Amino acid sequence: MDKAKAAALLTAVEALLADSEFILVAAFQADELPQNGTRLLRAFSAKAADGLGNNTIMALTVRRSVANRGFLASIHFVSPAEPDTPVQADSTLQLQNIYPLTALHDLRVSSLARSRSGRALQDQQSSWTDDAATGELHAVELRCASHHNVPEHRAQYLLPDSNAAMLLASLIVQLLRHQDAVLPSMSGVTLERLDSWWCEHKQVVTEALSSFALQVVTPGSITVGRGGDSTGSVLVSAKEAAELEELLLFFELGLGESEQFAAALQEEASALEAANVYAILASGPLVEGVLGQLRHTQAILEDLDESLKVFDFKLRHMRDDIAAIEASNNSLERQARHNTALLSLLEGLLGGLQLDAGIIAQLEQPAFDPYKLKATVSAAWKLHAKRLWLSSESVDGLSPMMTKMKVVQEAQQQLTDLAGRFVARAVNYVVGLVNQLVTEATTDLGRSTNRRHKVSPPSHRRLHDALRRCQPLLQVVAVLDQQALQHLQQQVSSQVNGLLKRELHIAAAELKRGAAADITAASQAAEGDYTLTKERHAGGRGSKRLARVSHGSGSGGGSDSISDFTVDPAEFAGVAAVAGVSAAERARYLDGSATGLPLHEAWCQLLDGFMPFLADEAAFHADLLLMYRGDEQRLQNSRINDAASLPGDATSLPSSPSSSSLRACYQQQQHQQQTTSSGQFLARPPSCPLTHSGGRALEAMMAGLAQEIGALVDLASRSHQVLLLPALAITRAWQRRLQDHPASASLVAVLAGLCDKLQQQWASFAASQVTAIEHYDGRSKMSLQQGIKYLHVLPFISQFCLMAHDMEVALAEGLAAAAAAGQADSGSTEQPQEPGTEAAAIAAAQTVRTDADALYDELCPRLLSRLERLATTDPKYADRCRLENYSYVGEALRGLAAATPVLQQHWQVAESRREATLSSYVRGQLEYSKLWRLLDLGDKLDKLLQVVSPPEVSFQKECSPAEVRSLMRSTMDGVDKKLEALVARTQKHLGRGSLFNTVWTALKEQLIERYEHLESLLEQCYPTTPLRPSPEELRELFRATSAG
Repeated sequence: MDKAKAAALLTAVEALLADSEFILVAAFQADELPQNGTRLLRAFSAKAADGLGNNTIMALTVRRSVANRGFLASIHFVSPAEPDTPVQADSTLQLQNIYPLTALHDLRVSSLARSRSGRALQDQQSSWTDDAATGELHAVELRCASHHNVPEHRAQYLLPDSNAAMLLASLIVQLLRHQDAVLPSMSGVTLERLDSWWCEHKQVVTEALSSFALQVVTPGSITVGRGGDSTGSVLVSAKEAAELEELLLFFELGLGESEQFAAALQEEASALEAANVYAILASGPLVEGVLGQLRHTQAILEDLDESLKVFDFKLRHMRDDIAAIEASNNSLERQARHNTALLSLLEGLLGGLQLDAGIIAQLEQPAFDPYKLKATVSAAWKLHAKRLWLSSESVDGLSPMMTKMKVVQEAQQQLTDLAGRFVARAVNYVVGLVNQLVTEATTDLGRSTNRRHKVSPPSHRRLHDALRRCQPLLQVVAVLDQQALQHLQQQVSSQVNGLLKRELHIAAAELKRGAAADITAASQAAEGDYTLTKERHAGGRGSKRLARVSHGSGSGGGSDSISDFTVDPAEFAGVAAVAGVSAAERARYLDGSATGLPLHEAWCQLLDGFMPFLADEAAFHADLLLMYRGDEQRLQNSRINDAASLPGDATSLPSSPSSSSLRACYQQQQHQQQTTSSGQFLARPPSCPLTHSGGRALEAMMAGLAQEIGALVDLASRSHQVLLLPALAITRAWQRRLQDHPASASLVAVLAGLCDKLQQQWASFAASQVTAIEHYDGRSKMSLQQGIKYLHVLPFISQFCLMAHDMEVALAEGLAAAAAAGQADSGSTEQPQEPGTEAAAIAAAQTVRTDADALYDELCPRLLSRLERLATTDPKYADRCRLENYSYVGEALRGLAAATPVLQQHWQVAESRREATLSSYVRGQLEYSKLWRLLDLGDKLDKLLQVVSPPEVSFQKECSPAEVRSLMRSTMDGVDKKLEALVARTQKHLGRGSLFNTVWTALKEQLIERYEHLESLLEQCYPTTPLRPSPEELRELFRATSAG
């Protein structure tokens, strides 16, 4: 752009801003490209790009800051009135938008040039040139944020040359730096490039700026921070300059001719005052005329006011009369409506106070046989609906005010009396029916001779079917008289309780006979008595469930020893899968092929058979007799008429109740009712609690059952006490299964009492075992002179191992039975099982492991302590007594310890003591055979070699070669006979069992090992004194002995 066009552009923009506070700094004429302007530029040549955009002028201005002496920069977007005409000094411009320069967020400078081949233009953001003849197009993209009510502005502007684009970008950066403002994000050119161009093109910048802009920016220098404060100049806009000049001219006029100005003002004031006085005097007649008219008008208005007051008085009286007439009419009309409504209500009330005569007759003489029960129940429901209507409890019932009428109260009393008579007859009918069915069921119990039928719960199908047919009658009784229903609940529960006790007594007695027979057989076989201080004879038989330790005689007369122990962890681990074996054993007993049944199997048979049966009985009667909370309200809300499920209406049946068609119809309907009986029960939320009366009724139903069941486990009070553990596991499992069912709460209480009884019996057994250990005195079994010489495995040691084996087997069988009972019961009971209930039941059964572990922790330390105290009474045989008993415990409990963590701890203690006792016993035997003196020589030489050298050992006290040879000769002479004597002595102590083999192997290995070590020491200290016999010869002598 040449200088003339630039000057004309600045002049036109300054004229636009003449009446504003803005001061022009620079103006740039550019073409605003459309949104697809870049693609268009790539499609056209540089010369054709002039017509693509709208002609726009961008003006950079400043204005004084109110806060300080600095300035605030702005950018103006101006459009010419005639876009196609070049801008002249007198051109008309239109201001479009104004943005503070700080609102500029993005600034992009780009150069678009056409390639030589005529292809699309490409961005050249880093190569700038001052040659305008290259055909380049320079674009600047600006994005200004919204400011107050001015929207966001984003556009691309095409500038005539690179100097204009660089000047615009550099000037924006310099103005923002003067304000200490945040610079916009730059793209296409760097700040270093802009600063370099600003310093290198000082002349170009000076020519492009306005005359006043040089006070704001300095071409050729980079300023950081506010630069306006250092110049001392004041920014003045064109508007402010014009106002200041006018003010100065005014002051100049007033100071030059002050006297003339005052005289002129005085003359003008006098002239104005005279004119005012003349005007007032000339308007006097006119004022008088106006005042007369006003006085006349005032008189007319006063007359009119009096007339209005009279009219208002008459109007008020007329309104009062009209209101009185309307009030009288309204009162008469309201009385007429009330009288009509009252008459209609009284007519309806008198007609609806009483039931129909037919309904009253049905209720006074109710028929409860299955053929007419539907009509009776329907009449009772109508009676209930009538009572609700008279008591204003229904939605469409009487109002509370009408219920106070005497006629209504008399009708209510009549209906209440009628309901009481009907309920009494219905209750007597149900009680009599239950009594009859219970008597028949009790009579049938004594006729059965089959063992399986005796121990299994009998079927109550006849009783249940009869009560299901009465269910609609019971529901209507519940809504008519709640107290009568509670009384009925107690009576039915008492009668059913007698039947349940009788059935349970027969089953428990039969199972008790079988358990007693099994206990008698076990007693004859010397089994089942777990008293720890009891002597066991060699002829006693082992347990039938697992092979156990046998007390056989060794080679020594009357010596007890351990035979080969056949129990291993794998065999014991298989006991967990004994549910099938237990079921087969129970089946043999029930079929009569077996005369006895183990106590815990009898207990499991009793609980597995009767617990689901009793739980179903409780749930059935709780549902049937409406023992759950909210059942009455559910009946009120749903208006369930279960009589619809009974056989057809009484009026539609044949007149003769004995006809064959009626019987066939009834049987068909009864079969349909039985197949869909579940639909008669009320829908209740899960775990719905029982009412207080319902809970007491179920407690009465389950009363006395604990004594019948508990009589079975009393057999374990004197023998077979370990069977209390499986019984306790099974009881806890059933208690956990049933505790989530509200109807089984009383049954859970019975099981809790049984658990307490079993726990007390187990605690008594544990206390008796502890007492037996503490009071055991071995001298009662031997003479005072003999000591423990003739005692081998102590009775409480052998008995404890036997008890531990039987306890673990019984515990495994009990847990397996508890799990098998849960799987068999999951689909048999009518009550739904909650998720996770069976797992919780098995976990509850496994809590008996804590009782068993507590007994182990109580007995094992006492057993070992008592053993130590008895061993110390005779030091000569103490090691032999300890060794036999510790070895017995180690071998007997090895398989159990691998499967029982608590028992494993005590087994490890016994094993460690066995190892120490074995070493002590071996040393004692070697000392007795005089062989230890030679081994002691080896220990002495080891100690000397730590102080002196091997050649000096022979000069020490009692270590001369002659003394050593004498010791070897006296010790090893007749060594074969000494070894035979050692064998005989060891067999005399330990017999010929596995314990002897273990001890003899340890003795042989220790002697040979130390003998070889002595040989090596002699070779070092006494080279000329060989050891005779040699270690190889000593091994041959050991093989030659009777023990091998």
